[in-house]
Formats: sequence, structure tokens, C-alpha cells
Amino acid sequence: MQAYQQEFIDFLIETGALRFGEFTLKSGRRSPYFFNAGQFNTGAEIERLGYFYACAIREFDVEPTLVFGPAYKGIPICIAAAIALRQQFDVDTCYGFDRKEIKEHGEGGWLVGKEPDPKDRVVLVDDVVTDGATKIHMIRRLRAACSARISGLVIALDRKEKNADGEDAVAALQAAGGVPVRSIITILDILEYLPGRSINGRIALNSDVRGRIETYLEEHGTSG
Repeated sequence: MQAYQQEFIDFLIETGALRFGEFTLKSGRRSPYFFNAGQFNTGAEIERLGYFYACAIREFDVEPTLVFGPAYKGIPICIAAAIALRQQFDVDTCYGFDRKEIKEHGEGGWLVGKEPDPKDRVVLVDDVVTDGATKIHMIRRLRAACSARISGLVIALDRKEKNADGEDAVAALQAAGGVPVRSIITILDILEYLPGRSINGRIALNSDVRGRIETYLEEHGTSG
């Protein structure tokens, strides 16, 4: 695990974006942990978040010319990542995102920011993958509308879970969308790094919670 990944886990605990307890997910599963990207709501936090995404984007083989964030949570992420790429790595890239509804007045359309063209190398950014359907829809929509070349997708956390069809959710997304997917961290990284570690004066992940997460992954997790 790289230093920025360890820093990201600390950051998740410090901001409260990663919590442990009992949570009902969109899938209906009862999970012993929950990640909420909406928790990043200050200038300092979104600036830091952009840095972590920029680090992960840099691990792709290609340098992006456009960072695209699907609405809604992808919108601040793509802007923060574009700023971080410029400030931290001297990479000046464009950003763009979609509207949920097509605008019929003014400039019109469903895209805001840089509209992708076939020469662009587009990296998508979002928070997590559940079943991957919304990401696949966006990839196909961009390709159909703009002939966009999608070079990759970066998410914050890979939960390492199966989708409703019993497949690895991220692997299925890669296959259906035809793009490589990277995550800043995975739940396995959290289980490796966090147990017993003191953050802000308290143990972030005790053995009981770790055991419940491992049990949850035995039922819903992938083999990878």
C-alpha cells in the first residue's frame, strides 16, 4: 500500500466519511460499515479529496486530457481532481460533468464544462461502485454522443463485493464498460491498515468490528 492510500484511510476516519455500525445499503444488504462521499463538505476536505483522486489517476498508463464526473457526487470530485492534477503534478486537464435533465435554453445540452471529443483521453471519477449500471450507462452515453475515448474510471473505495448476479461488481463493470477501473483503496486495504490504529485519540477499528466486516465479506465479498 502506498503512502497516499494510508493517508486516505486516515482522512476517511478523521472526516467521518467512513463509519462502522449497521447500515442498509442501496442493494438492501446490511453492512457493518458505510462510506459517504457527501461527508466531504469543506474547502479543505474537498481539496484533500482531489489530491487522493489525482494520485490514483496518475497510476493509469495515460495522462488524461479530461476528468469527467457523473452527477451528482462526481461533480465536485472531477473539479477537485482537475485542480489537484494542476497544483500537485503540473498536469493541466479539463473537467466536465453531465446534467440529470437536458437544458433547453442558453447553451443547451446535457454536458457542462469541456465536451469530450475523439482526441480526448477521458478519465471518469465517482465515489463507489454498487452494481456498476450507472457507470456503464454514462460510458456508453459519452461514447455514443461524443465518440469519447474513455481511458479509465477511478472510484474512492472498492467494497470488493458481488453484484446482484453474483459477479465481482468492479470486474463486471470493467468487462461491460471496456475500461480499466482503479480505486484509491479497497476494503481489504482498510482491514490491513486500520485495526488497532489510534486516530484522534481513539482506536478506529477494533477486533469486534473487524470480525463483522470479515464475516460480511465471506457472504458478499469476491475472492480477489
